[in-house]
Amino acid sequence: MALIPVNYEEGQLVELPFSTGETVVKGGAVVADADGFYIMAGASTATDIYYVAMVDTTTTANGDKVLCLRVHNKVVLECDTDANPARTDVGTLVDLATVSTINPNASVNDLFYIEDIVGAVADQKVRGFFVDGAGNA
Repeated sequence: MALIPVNYEEGQLVELPFSTGETVVKGGAVVADADGFYIMAGASTATDIYYVAMVDTTTTANGDKVLCLRVHNKVVLECDTDANPARTDVGTLVDLATVSTINPNASVNDLFYIEDIVGAVADQKVRGFFVDGAGNA
């Protein structure tokens, strides 16, 4: 399960300081914590997503650097979903289901815009992008 960049990812790699003891999941959404470090996003996050982890690792100290991809309205991602997407989900804003999956049926936090379904509905994949400030302003 992952959030995988499809285009416009060139020049968007950045090393970010993570919180100690954080289990980083490649392809997972990343958010800042209250202490100024980064952590993996929770399923019910209402925080805008600006980064996706590019490696699997576990940090051992505050400030350990982890390679991440800066995502914004221009980086298109192919994402796994936690349920079969419907054609009516296309063109809607939805939420994270887990750190690395999209919930095509939830629109509380409105973090991700679904452009299209990828493959068969049963493949549980969509293409789209994280939006800045949608529903969270």
